[in-house]
Amino acid sequence: MTILEQAAQNIQQHNLTAAQQCYLQVLQAQPANGKALYGLGYIAQLRQDWPTAIKYLQRACQFLPQQPAPLLGLANAFNQVFSETDALTVLEYAKQQCPADESIQYALTQQYLIMGDITEATSLLNNLLASSNPELFAFACLDAAKINTELLQPSHLARAQLLVAEQPQHSASIRLHYALGLIAKHCKQYEQAMFHWDAANALQFAECDFTVHDMASLFDSLLSVNASTSLSNENMGFHDSSLPFIPVFIVGLPRTGSSLLDKQLCDLSTKSQQISSVGEVDYVASQCVQMIKQLTGYDYPECLEHMSNEVCHAARQRYVDAISQHRIKADFIIDKLPANFQSLPLIYRLFPEAKVLHLKRDLAATALSIYSNDFGAAEPYFCNLVQMQQYFEWYERIMKYFETVYSKNIYSLTYEQFINAPHEQLKKISRFIGIDQTYKTMEQEDVNRPHIIKTLSAAEARQPIYRSSSAIPDELAKYFIFTGEGVTDVTR
Repeated sequence: MTILEQAAQNIQQHNLTAAQQCYLQVLQAQPANGKALYGLGYIAQLRQDWPTAIKYLQRACQFLPQQPAPLLGLANAFNQVFSETDALTVLEYAKQQCPADESIQYALTQQYLIMGDITEATSLLNNLLASSNPELFAFACLDAAKINTELLQPSHLARAQLLVAEQPQHSASIRLHYALGLIAKHCKQYEQAMFHWDAANALQFAECDFTVHDMASLFDSLLSVNASTSLSNENMGFHDSSLPFIPVFIVGLPRTGSSLLDKQLCDLSTKSQQISSVGEVDYVASQCVQMIKQLTGYDYPECLEHMSNEVCHAARQRYVDAISQHRIKADFIIDKLPANFQSLPLIYRLFPEAKVLHLKRDLAATALSIYSNDFGAAEPYFCNLVQMQQYFEWYERIMKYFETVYSKNIYSLTYEQFINAPHEQLKKISRFIGIDQTYKTMEQEDVNRPHIIKTLSAAEARQPIYRSSSAIPDELAKYFIFTGEGVTDVTR
């Protein structure tokens, strides 16, 4: 067995340290060994050590210029450190080097989508729709259905129908059912659309390993959070360690229009007053909470009662450090993870200067939008109507309480209000956030900058705002009836 083979075996056995030593041993004798360099870059990716991954993968690409794996790995690493333009450059180069490789074509398609180049993405999708790989074909079908249903020809739809019929448990069937549901909705075949969405969601729900009931203790504890505890830092001297930016949080349920609002706010940015977004990141709920538990020994939200000034400052800095990975400098930075509504007491404790926008939407429309989209995650409240109803009920109870407790700190609006009067709402939001409205125009350099959207709304949020986009057909609304504290599926 060669040293490289031994390294590969160690990786399969999850012995990354031994594998790393093997690759380093090879490099000592052969500094230009591309396979060893790629191996070290791959290990760094597994460890989420992205700077190290970039260092080794860049060198690996020099010696393996026509190998897809190092190029795809390097693009992924650049995306992880929020250097999307560098990732795009790598993928476009990769396509030149490996023009027939479909995995590169798909990765480049996704890169174009998140960066807003729908034309280039569409061109590549036309090629991927001919792929013999069921997974790539399924992803291409779903992307095409979202961008323009006319991209899907009768032959594509026939193949999709055949695949879901012959291989109903295949992972590709999830994406194909979502795509076929969107096509049926476009053709106003609403019962057929629900049939496909039911099938897709049932497959995803089977992969879930928890339920909303398992979250009940957390939700219940949020309803008893003492406002004085979470707002007590207003006079804790944070003015002595002011943030380099004003954090703006957009919270609520998924699919309520946060990507659209996020983009519209960023479009207000000028050279004199920068507004940027880090998208949907879980830095508060993961990194800050993890640090606080290590320092206090208490889980969230119990930890709020045990946080000293030093703990608050440390967690506050952890968030700033996480944001700094995005390599952006702005006066206002938007964090639009919807589930941050669960973290509002901690957000107010750590960031008294934070601005919170609570974006709501008609619950039937929200439920339909969630149920008809592939979130790519086995989370029960996305893929089961009963679980969704329970989650909606908790969300409404919690936000009703928080809007009372933090009435001065939350600006609430609905998606319907925003799309019906976007300019009026942007003025109100600007006043709440503290954006100087004397800047009436955007400098050209800011207008042309790419706006990165790494959510399901990558294409939708870039479209013109239409009032009709808030309405859903009665034939679909009947499946999602709002009962006062959630949605109920009345047909099953």
